[in-house]
Amino acid sequence: MNKFLLFVSVFICLNIFSQNTTIEKGEIIKDRLFLMDKNEITTSDEKGNFISVRPKKDNGVIHDYFIEFFDKLNFTERIEIKNINKIKILNVFIKNEKVLIFIKEEFDNQFSLRFDIIDIHSKNLIQKTVLKSDKKTSPEFYKSLEEDFNISLEFSSRIILTIPIIKDKKAYAFVKIFSESLEELNKYEVYSDSTLTHKSTKYLNTSQLNDKVYLLFNLTLNKDKKIYRLVELYNSKTKTLNIPIKNDIYELISSKIKGNQFIISGLYSKKRKGGFEGVTNYKIDLKSFSVSYQKQNVFSNTKVSNYFKGFFNKNRSIDIKDIFIDDNLNIYLIGQFYRIRKVSIPLVGVTAQISTSVFITYYPINVKYKLYDDLLICKINSNGKLNWDKVLYFKLTEKTLSKSNKSDSSIFPYLSDNKMNILLNGYVNEKKESILVKQDKRFSKTNFYNFNINEEGIISTNIIFSNKDAKIIFKAGKTVKSNNLLFNLGQGNMRKQLLKVKL
Repeated sequence: MNKFLLFVSVFICLNIFSQNTTIEKGEIIKDRLFLMDKNEITTSDEKGNFISVRPKKDNGVIHDYFIEFFDKLNFTERIEIKNINKIKILNVFIKNEKVLIFIKEEFDNQFSLRFDIIDIHSKNLIQKTVLKSDKKTSPEFYKSLEEDFNISLEFSSRIILTIPIIKDKKAYAFVKIFSESLEELNKYEVYSDSTLTHKSTKYLNTSQLNDKVYLLFNLTLNKDKKIYRLVELYNSKTKTLNIPIKNDIYELISSKIKGNQFIISGLYSKKRKGGFEGVTNYKIDLKSFSVSYQKQNVFSNTKVSNYFKGFFNKNRSIDIKDIFIDDNLNIYLIGQFYRIRKVSIPLVGVTAQISTSVFITYYPINVKYKLYDDLLICKINSNGKLNWDKVLYFKLTEKTLSKSNKSDSSIFPYLSDNKMNILLNGYVNEKKESILVKQDKRFSKTNFYNFNINEEGIISTNIIFSNKDAKIIFKAGKTVKSNNLLFNLGQGNMRKQLLKVKL
C-alpha cells in the first residue's frame, strides 16, 4: 500500500432532494499516483462497497492496472496487477463481495477473455479464463474478439457472455452462461435465422429474467421488410417472436426488461438520413411471449420537431443515453445531441461506452470524438402514448481544443421515487423562465446540480454544492448507482475524494 497525505477532511450531510436523502463526502487524499485518467472505471454495489480500476499505460500500451479500495468513503489501499501480455479492460463489477474485472488479453495471434476476481476483504486474486481464440484455428472468434465493441456481458443475476459470430457468411450469437461464482453452466450457438446471410442479421443485445435469457436481433427479410426477432433461451430450448417494423421506417432504439415486460423504445424517421419525427415504442409480454403494442407518436413539442429539421447536417446527431421505466410502466427516454469533432483521440486499453442506443436499420457515423450538448427528454405512458417531450438547452460545452480537465459536459440520468433526475455540472440563470445550462463558464462559477423532472415534465433545479474554490471535480458522467446509492469519485491535482448520495 502506498503512503498518502491527508489533505482535508470533509463531511457533509444535507437534505436537498428529500428528507431521506443524505450527501456525504470522504476525505480529500493527496497522492502522486492520483492522476486524472479518463479511462478509469469505478463501480459499486448495494452494500456500499466501492472500488476504482485504473489502467497503467506504458508507451500507450496497457499490460498492468491498479485497483484502489475505499472504506467508509475513504481511500485505504492500492494494488497493482501485473500482466505479461497486452490487455484491455472491458468491464468491472462487484458480486458477492468480490470485484470481477473482465479482460481481453492479446498474445501471439491469439485473444483470450478472462476474469480477474479479487476478494474485497482479503485482496486475494484468482484469474479465470473463459474463452480462447486463435487466428488460425478459430478465425471467426478471433475477429469478433479483435473488434470487441459488440461483446455483451449481462450480470444482473447470472453472468451471461454473448459474442456475435460470423462463420461461412452466417451470423449467430455465441452464448456462455455462468453462475454468480463463475462456474460455467451452459454454452449455446443461437441463430436468429439460419437462412439469412450475416448482412441481413444484426445482434442487438442480451437480457435475462429469472432463468430465461432473451436475445434481440434485427433482421432484413427482403428489401421492404424488416423485423425485430426476440429469442427466448431456456433449458437448451428456444422460442422466437417476430416483431414487425413498419415499412420505410428507420429507428434508433434501446431496450430494457421491467417486471414481465420487454420494452423497446427510441426514435423513428421516414428518411434514411433525415430527421427523426417522433418516438417509437414496443411492449412485449414475456409471460404470453406476444406483442402487447407497437406505437409511434410524432413529437408534440414544435421546438423538438423543429430541432430535427436538417438532421445530420453540420455534423449533428443524437445518441439515446438510456431509457427508464417506472413502477407504472411509464417510459422516460433520455437522448443527447452531439456534434462531431474531427480529432482522432485513441481510447487505448478500455472500452468506453458511448451510448446504449442502437441503430437497427442503418449504421451510425463512425467517429472518434463526440461533443455532447442539448438533451432530449420524453415521457411515454404505459399505453404507448407520448405524454410530453422537451429539449434542455446547453450552451456549447467546448470552444477550443483545450485539454483541460476542469470542465464537464457529461450527465448522469437516474430514476428515483418514479421521478427522473439528471446530475450535471453547469451554470443556470434561474431568473430566466427557460433553463439554459451553461457549461463553458469558468469552473468557479458553476454548480453541481440535480435536475428533478416531475410527471408533467416540469424541471426543478437543485444545487447540490458549488464548485467555487473547489479542489475536486465531480464529473457527473462518472457517477455509478446501485439501488438507492450513488457514488462519484471526484478528482483534482493528485487528489481524490469520494461522494456518496443515499436516496
